[in-house]
Amino acid sequence: MPNRNRQRRRRLRLQARAFSLAAALFALFFGSAPAITGEPKPLRNTVVGLGNCPPWNPQSVEVCRHSVEKVMTALAARIDAGPDRQHLLVNEGASATALKLKAKELAHQLGPDDRLIIYANLPVSLTETANPDEASSYAIQLWASARPVSTVEAIAEGTWMSASAFAALVHAIPAGEVILVIDTNYPHAIDLGLLTGHAVDHKDRPEALVVSSGAGQVANYSADRTISLFAKHLAVALGESEGMLLDVMTAAVNGTRQAAIPICADLKEKRDPSQADPADCAQVPEIHDPESLLRSTVLTPLTEANLN
Repeated sequence: MPNRNRQRRRRLRLQARAFSLAAALFALFFGSAPAITGEPKPLRNTVVGLGNCPPWNPQSVEVCRHSVEKVMTALAARIDAGPDRQHLLVNEGASATALKLKAKELAHQLGPDDRLIIYANLPVSLTETANPDEASSYAIQLWASARPVSTVEAIAEGTWMSASAFAALVHAIPAGEVILVIDTNYPHAIDLGLLTGHAVDHKDRPEALVVSSGAGQVANYSADRTISLFAKHLAVALGESEGMLLDVMTAAVNGTRQAAIPICADLKEKRDPSQADPADCAQVPEIHDPESLLRSTVLTPLTEANLN
């Protein structure tokens, strides 16, 4: 009997040790693992508004300020970007030096958990020795108090920036996702190929591009010429459309296309017949989003967004 009791106690001790070892192994492999929720962590949104209306151009310098501020206010409210995540560079504040400093600042602030949305309302021009198929042939016109002698000189002196250099600047900011909205007469100076295939590139970073008009088209102003036509309809869509950012951009594209029809007709009627044919004013914005960033960017519901 004593031998049988000793054997029983020994068997119980071995079972207890085996249970303890199994519990320890479970804790080692699974105990500190994060809970699985099934939903990825949402990215933090940062928005940059960039605008320049040169003082030598016929439109008021306030048109760009109005355009950028209108879009920025509506966009920040819908993507939950607080004041510390809103960056506005307009006219004198949109010089090449200011833009480079802002990019450096954002490069230290943003990372893989951030989504960067840039709305750029800027003139773009071809250089005097232009090859329309090369990004280096296009100049992003940043602030200058007087019109530069030439586009080539403005790029060489660092007053303006080539489209390729602008793309490199965007890529110097290590955000996890980038959505770029270009509102200009030469929107295809910066195309998705330039962004995704640039020598300075985050190869695995998803990027989307929205342009305010098609190739060869101009970007119109509103009928009262106080705001760019695309900015007007983008702000309207942000104040009326529910769903994802794609729903807003689609509404802005459709609104701009429809509104451009009578504006274009009026421009053609008033055109001096002796002048050369103007650029195509039938404005049809385009969305380039191969990785569905706009479809996955959630908007704050209108009932919760502070749009004032």
